Amino acid sequence: MDTRIPGYLAHDELRPGQSEMIDLAYNSLSKGGYHLACAPTGIGKTAASLSSALDVAFESEEERTIFFLTGRQSQHRIVVETVRRINNRKREGEKKIRLIDMIGQQSMCIDEIRHEFSSLFSKLCADKRKNRHCSAYLQEVDGIRLKVLEEPLHVNELIDISRTHNEGGKGKPICPWKVARESASQADVVVCDYNHLFNERVRSASLDAMGINLENVIIIVDEAHNLPNRITQGMKRILNEDLLLTARLELEEHIETIEQKEKDGLIDVPPGTYSNLRRVKAALERIKNDLLGFFRVQSQGLYKDESDECRVENQKIIEIIKGALESDISGGDITLNQISSHLSKVEVELDPDLEDGKETASERLSELFSLLDEIGNNSALAFVYSHGKGDAPRITTYLLDPGIVSGPVFEQSAGALLMSGTLNPPEMYGELLALPKSRILTKEEYPSPFLSDKRPVAIGAGVTTKYNKRGEDNTNKIRSYIRGIASETPGHIAVFTPSYAMLNEIIGDEIWHGRRVMIEESGWSKQRIDSLLRDLEMSRSAGEKILLGGVFSAKLGEGIDYKRNLLDAVVCIGLPLPPPSVELNARKDYYEERFGKARSYRWAVQQPAVNSLMQAMGRPIRKMGDRAFILLLEERLLLPQFKRLLPSNMNVLTLANEETTKRHVRRFFERHPEPAAGDD
Repeated sequence: MDTRIPGYLAHDELRPGQSEMIDLAYNSLSKGGYHLACAPTGIGKTAASLSSALDVAFESEEERTIFFLTGRQSQHRIVVETVRRINNRKREGEKKIRLIDMIGQQSMCIDEIRHEFSSLFSKLCADKRKNRHCSAYLQEVDGIRLKVLEEPLHVNELIDISRTHNEGGKGKPICPWKVARESASQADVVVCDYNHLFNERVRSASLDAMGINLENVIIIVDEAHNLPNRITQGMKRILNEDLLLTARLELEEHIETIEQKEKDGLIDVPPGTYSNLRRVKAALERIKNDLLGFFRVQSQGLYKDESDECRVENQKIIEIIKGALESDISGGDITLNQISSHLSKVEVELDPDLEDGKETASERLSELFSLLDEIGNNSALAFVYSHGKGDAPRITTYLLDPGIVSGPVFEQSAGALLMSGTLNPPEMYGELLALPKSRILTKEEYPSPFLSDKRPVAIGAGVTTKYNKRGEDNTNKIRSYIRGIASETPGHIAVFTPSYAMLNEIIGDEIWHGRRVMIEESGWSKQRIDSLLRDLEMSRSAGEKILLGGVFSAKLGEGIDYKRNLLDAVVCIGLPLPPPSVELNARKDYYEERFGKARSYRWAVQQPAVNSLMQAMGRPIRKMGDRAFILLLEERLLLPQFKRLLPSNMNVLTLANEETTKRHVRRFFERHPEPAAGDD
């Protein structure tokens, strides 16, 4: 049998593990199936995924579009550059790859309204398009489509070309978002966010506008370990008195606005509009009153139990809301779907001083009612009542099963490749995301980059962040390990902890001789991160050493690429295990029911924590040549129940104290004194 020669390669030589990934992914995708790739940084997974998917797409008798989904804008640029490399070295008979790179509508906007809050922007944009007041949107895309498809463009380049477009020597800017959407059907690869396929509202609008059917889409999910959490967080909703009060006030403002517009002759109001809106307003008041009564009873129970939160039955909440909707004195009941629809159309002026002013209360309530209407009685949705000290009573919805959202998407698609350096174990993600068992499904853990002599992993004995073992002695020993690695490391060090409080306690309250300390703060902007990376580069050039402090799963611990071997060492303190909560208990119970008792605690608690740790460990390793010393300060990782969750072929060194740490780190940097400062 002839060996298949892969096409559409970005490099002359394949890296270790890359050819295996291409072959396995191709075999699954060519049969309409799925491949789960636990592929470490440095293996070249972006190039491998594109090679296999492009071969399948072009061999198919049906039209195929590859959707490369990523949550990081930095990855957008990597995909574009990879496709450019593929085009530059394409073989005879291979077609040139056409690509569209797109981000959110507001981020692509060239009108002044792009500076508004997102909710207000959406309404202003829709209004301007509807009333033909946006000249950029009115321009036809035909005159620019070939230009943006001619060469793979990063989204910023597409925006610039659209903004400066001219015809006949006259400037005619075209809406970049419209250009991207209306060009996507002629592209081979569309690079976009997870939401384009895994948010039902966005998916429906996007695919319709693009003229693409989901059954013709080959999906590539980058950093796929994030997808379950992205889906569940996207379905989180909060219901409290303030939300209902504010939505009612917004509704009153909306009624007054359309009354004035009708009076001024600006709009025609369909019959029944005012009566329907007033029925919704009355229903919101009834829901508020009935819920407040329920809240009082729940708070009394929490007070007796000396607790801040409890789980409530789904049916109880739905009965309260539906009961209020069915108490309409006009005799006509209002359904959850109807009230959700009415609230979604409420238009109000947003207060720019409000922190949560990016989304109206009416929109949030509409989304909540829509969620209850769709899966309110499903055991995969948990309702948690909370009334902590100083907090207003509230009900929060938690989606326990992301597969409810992702399963149907994968089922309808033409196949999917899910990849991440921490997609471990792959079968867990296959189950959580409900990949259909009716089609071929392959899973593979590719060789870890930590096997190399250039990336040793050590565990410090006798230290932990386990709550009942914390104390001054433990903290001082953690600091001693950090001093040991800091004294012998020639360049920058990053230290990651489970929380900002712990980060400040261990790092911020100490003097680190010979190093400038930079500590991450919650909510750092992209501009702040970019400034930090420039600072690290300049400091290295000037011979200044930095101790960088960050938090697992935050910006510095997961979402940033430290290129050119910017970090010489990483210290990971503790395990980012989730704190006890009603939500966590609900998730464990649901997992036990669906996946069995043995998997419940591991999949709900242990494995996500270890995978978050692995993400932080991988920060210095962005390409095969990078070198770094990795130090884990958590003795629980030496225990079988946690050690088994690390890559099976990872060799771990145990260090006893500061002096042994110094000795091993010194030897390492004597063998590898220079960072791999090149880009590739």
